[in-house]
Amino acid sequence: MNISNCKFVTKQYVKMFFQHVLLPAVYTAGRRKPIKEGYVILADAHHDSLPFSMSALRRELYEHPELDVREMFHDNSSHSALENMSFMISFMREYAQAQIIVLCDDFLPAASCRKRRGTKIIQLWHACGAFKKFGKDSDEDIPSFYRGSVTSNWNMVTVSSAACVKPFAGAMGLPVKRVRPVGVSRTDEYYSSEFNMMCRRRFFAGNSRAAGKKIVLWAPTFRGNASEASVEGLPEIRKAMELLGDDYYFIIKLHPHSQKNFDPAYFGTDAGKLNVTTDCSMPTEELLAAADILVTDYSSIIFDAMIYRLPIVLFATDLAKYAGGRGFYLNYDSIPAVKASDPQGLADAIRSPKTADVTVNRMYRAFFNIYMSGCDGHATERVVKQMLSWSGQAQE
Repeated sequence: MNISNCKFVTKQYVKMFFQHVLLPAVYTAGRRKPIKEGYVILADAHHDSLPFSMSALRRELYEHPELDVREMFHDNSSHSALENMSFMISFMREYAQAQIIVLCDDFLPAASCRKRRGTKIIQLWHACGAFKKFGKDSDEDIPSFYRGSVTSNWNMVTVSSAACVKPFAGAMGLPVKRVRPVGVSRTDEYYSSEFNMMCRRRFFAGNSRAAGKKIVLWAPTFRGNASEASVEGLPEIRKAMELLGDDYYFIIKLHPHSQKNFDPAYFGTDAGKLNVTTDCSMPTEELLAAADILVTDYSSIIFDAMIYRLPIVLFATDLAKYAGGRGFYLNYDSIPAVKASDPQGLADAIRSPKTADVTVNRMYRAFFNIYMSGCDGHATERVVKQMLSWSGQAQE
């Protein structure tokens, strides 16, 4: 077993100890008190501050004074084991009395015991559509030896359309009735002209060299698992930049799992000459407002980009290997995008008028309607409506 696999396996066993022993004991002690009516907790273990996936919902929740909203955000990857343990214990104490928990990613503490009947959990998730396989549909995410479930307590998972219900239910091991095609709350932000203007101002303030150029956002997904993720295609992307020349400006935005293992000095002193930034603190979702074209491989960011009607180039150097490994929920060839697999093909696709034309054809619109019909700018309203219907029903 290599070092990467050792770390991954060790992490899974540590997770099982917390999930089955320590955290349930804290929850049991806390549930002696009654559930607090209208008590809502927004929780995440991947960010120290509000995740973008919760931004629209948080704003809407604070418009309802009958709800008592608490935010509990803590990025486990940037804190010590002792700090992480302290956060989880604090959460469990509050969890025992909360009426509604809102998540946007896997969150171990909420799955560590059988929750009270009067507590509801909404999983906003962080991805639209149904592209690459994940969860129980991929051995890379959940190994066969893992015991336990991070999803069993979830009462409602929001997805971007009816076509995503069965894939998400299977990946999460949930009944289809718990997966609701009400739309993805965070996509409501994309329909706000104020939000889009703010994103563009922020981007150009930090990237003045991008002014007047075609902005290409490269946002690939990760390879491997969350513990030891890698990125594919960097040398080829660099070559494509050289071929395209000064008319284009590249944003390199890696998946958070890959970013941890990426050296920002990869392009060295050539970064300015190549018109590229690798040090952009803005979330990928905010960069879409500034981009002219999206380049990715297997990332669900394609669905977000379609709200902006961005041209999409799918650049994959390992398609056969990836399809035979993790695999897809949809037919890769059905995606309304220009495909490329080498630097010259990528440069040609970015330059080609056909790439821009794809956004106005019938296939693009049909694909969007299949996978994004719930993302109409009103998803948050539907989520809050469900939350308010639960408020006042705090039964044991």
